Amino acid sequence: MKLTFLLPALLVIGTVSGSALGAPSEENSKSYKRDHDKRVEHKRDERKHEKRVEYKRDERRHEKKKRIEYKQDKREQRKYENRKRAYVKSNHHKVVTYRPGRLINHLPRNSASIRFNGISFTFNDGIYYRKAKSGYRSVIPPRGLRIRSLPKHYSRIRHHNTTYYTYQNVYYVADNDGYTVVDTPNIQLNKAIKIGNANDYSLGETYDSLPSSAEAVTINSKQYFKYNDIYFLPQISGDEIKYLAISLG
Repeated sequence: MKLTFLLPALLVIGTVSGSALGAPSEENSKSYKRDHDKRVEHKRDERKHEKRVEYKRDERRHEKKKRIEYKQDKREQRKYENRKRAYVKSNHHKVVTYRPGRLINHLPRNSASIRFNGISFTFNDGIYYRKAKSGYRSVIPPRGLRIRSLPKHYSRIRHHNTTYYTYQNVYYVADNDGYTVVDTPNIQLNKAIKIGNANDYSLGETYDSLPSSAEAVTINSKQYFKYNDIYFLPQISGDEIKYLAISLG
């Protein structure tokens, strides 16, 4: 009788105990799911962050490449402009007229100092200067003064078996390691007294005188006289200068 009475009570207690034990297991499952979702979200955020970092890194590499290419383009442009200026300067050089006595406030760049018999001169592009009270005055260099190299746009003249180099009406002869200023050679210059029109001159012919309105021009470091479309090239013949009519078109 006692066992029969106790059996239902034990079954009830077992059921209650099983329910109590099963409750924590369900809570653990929910907690695990929440943790799993957080881990997945965290990894997703990490991947997004890595993508943003990689994108910014690519942007920086791209910007660096653009800056390098821009600098290279600028260098190439400067080289082109320098070559262009050098070409224009060498082919269209505008000669500065040498006026002895002209006073300037400052010496040109890249001027060189020369001493001759205790006197100081400054030399720049074929022009000589001396110190004055209020600046520098252009002067004619004395005979015997020596320079190491000629001005860029000098001319060469052969006269009485002597080669002269001239620029800005200053004449030089070559010596062992430089050039020495000499007196102007005794060359008779014909006066430009002939008057006429372009039809009076034939290309390839040599003339004793020039048209009165012929204009002195320098092209490729050579001296010409231009009259309409005709250019006259000075040529020495004995002690005289003749003028050869040519076309430079």
